[in-house]
Amino acid sequence: MLKSPVKKNLAIGTVITIVIATLTMIIADDGSKAEELRKSLMIGSLVTGAVTGGTWLVQRRRSAP
Repeated sequence: MLKSPVKKNLAIGTVITIVIATLTMIIADDGSKAEELRKSLMIGSLVTGAVTGGTWLVQRRRSAP
């Protein structure tokens, strides 16, 4: 199902982002849960996008003639 490295990185990054956001929500006890969730999701999405985009560029260069 996930044969390409780009799809694997995207799936793994999404799972890690969801886990970290959930843990951040559980740990946040000062009433700022919405802000912590937004921050976690934003950072996780940026990191996942950067890693996935980098993998996509590497794969594209390798397959170029």
